[in-house]
Amino acid sequence: MNFYRVKKECSRGCILAMLALLAGCAQKADALKLSAHQFSVEAQQAISALDDARTAQFSAPVRSLDAQQAIFSANLAQFTGTLTADNLPILINPDAITIDPAENARWQGEMANLRNQYQSFAAIFTDIGADDIFGAGTIKASAPLLQKLRTQLASLAQTLGTSPPAFLVRRDALIARINQIHSDTSISATDRSSQVKDWWQQWQTLAGDEKTTWQNAMRHFITASQLGSKLQTQIENYDKITSQTMLTGIDKGLRLVAQNRNLSESQIKQKAGTMIDDLAKQARP
Repeated sequence: MNFYRVKKECSRGCILAMLALLAGCAQKADALKLSAHQFSVEAQQAISALDDARTAQFSAPVRSLDAQQAIFSANLAQFTGTLTADNLPILINPDAITIDPAENARWQGEMANLRNQYQSFAAIFTDIGADDIFGAGTIKASAPLLQKLRTQLASLAQTLGTSPPAFLVRRDALIARINQIHSDTSISATDRSSQVKDWWQQWQTLAGDEKTTWQNAMRHFITASQLGSKLQTQIENYDKITSQTMLTGIDKGLRLVAQNRNLSESQIKQKAGTMIDDLAKQARP
């Protein structure tokens, strides 16, 4: 009787141990899903920031309604032709440019494709466990893809780092304005000084907007790279690390996102350089 009771207790203990193991594995799998989600979201934000930078390059200066009306009135007074649907928008906003629709569609297609790659990567982890009870097959197979995506992010960041966004339309408009001020002999020295001062303030605002846009995009790329590196380690060592380690990694990821919002320009350049160098080393045979 005692023998059967002991056997029963042992069986129950084994079952409880197995349930605890499964619960731990489920928790670890859920933690990995969250980690992959963190990486995917930050990578997509980096791509959106890159898209926003490109849009800003071709955006005309934002002016008040009064300023727009004054510009239109001045242009209309000098215009001697016939107003048409084609030339009227130019008289209203001479700084605006039209991007080739085919080129714009190509760019938007590329951005959508990039975002989809990171969304699809995160979706890999949605059904962890489909291969086997721990989803080891799915997790292991995701490692090379993650490495490819991280290299892609580093390449995009490198391009952005060496070619910071320049808001071309706003720059051209301000250059045209300073030439106009410089060549206008009909205004007094006082008026000229006032106009130059106003122009200088607008130029400084432009330079600040360009820098802010660049820094914002680079911060996202750096954060995505750091989260990707952390995720790579988690995936490659999934069978060795505990669920608590995974959860701690997620907490560190959240802190990374918060900390990187305040990176200075010098810190951005240093971390971006480290990111690119590290992945370049990994790519070497």
